[in-house]
Order: sequence, then structure tokens, then C-alpha cells
Amino acid sequence: MVQECGISRQAFYYHFQDILDVIEWILQEGAKRLLDRCLQAENTRAALRLFIDFALENRNFIQHLINSRQREQMENIIYKNFRGYLENLYQHTAVDASMSYRDLSIALDFFTYGIGGVLIESSRNGRTDPEVLTDQLYRLLSGQMVQMPLE
Repeated sequence: MVQECGISRQAFYYHFQDILDVIEWILQEGAKRLLDRCLQAENTRAALRLFIDFALENRNFIQHLINSRQREQMENIIYKNFRGYLENLYQHTAVDASMSYRDLSIALDFFTYGIGGVLIESSRNGRTDPEVLTDQLYRLLSGQMVQMPLE
């Protein structure tokens, strides 16, 4: 791998501990670029569509990570970076930032695993219509799709 990149093993290990570190870096850089694009979107639905397009465009990479021998580690890296993306998006776009840290933390966990699971499954089957998925997730997140009876 290092030979294909034209660098020495020493240079590689100066920047990265191992291949998992490289994968995490790739995901972090992708999340930064995606966040910048989403913050420039005209509205929340457009930002969500950018995110879904990004996930579907990278479906082969995501599936390769999920199907690897280090599946658990790969899932943790994916979810950790997705959660960081959502947290940054919230911090940049929240109109009412009065939510407590505990509430924000549980909301981020819920959305990370819920949306992340939907996107992983969508990338697995490969037959996802991005416009339909955008609409469904938007309605779900905005409370327009389902209101669970709590009593």
C-alpha cells in the first residue's frame, strides 16, 4: 500500500498507527467536506439529500468496511464519525441551543444509530431511491411520519 502511494513505511507510520487509523482519517475528512456542503445547503431537506447522496455514492466502501474481519471496529468507526458529523451539524444550525448535554447526547445516539442503520441497510440492498429516502427521513425527523402513542 505505501509503495503505491509513493511513500515509505516510516512516513506512513509517522502519520498513522495502522490501517484502522487510515480508515478513520478517511471518514473524518469525508465528514468534514460533507458538513461544509450541508451547511451551505438552502434548507434542511437539501442538506439531508446531500448526506444521503454521499452515503449512497460511497456504498461500496461502506459495505467493504462492514464485511471486513474487523466488522465491529469498522461499525464503531463509522458510527463515531457519523455522530461527530451530526453533532457538528447541530452546533452550526441549532436555533435553540438550550438543550441539556444529556438530552443532546441521547438524541445524537438515537439519530446516529437509527439513521446510520437505515443508510447501511440502504447501501446494502442498492435499490434505494434517494429522493424517497430523503423525504422519509425528513418526515421522520420532523415528527411528520410517526407519532408514537405513549399512553
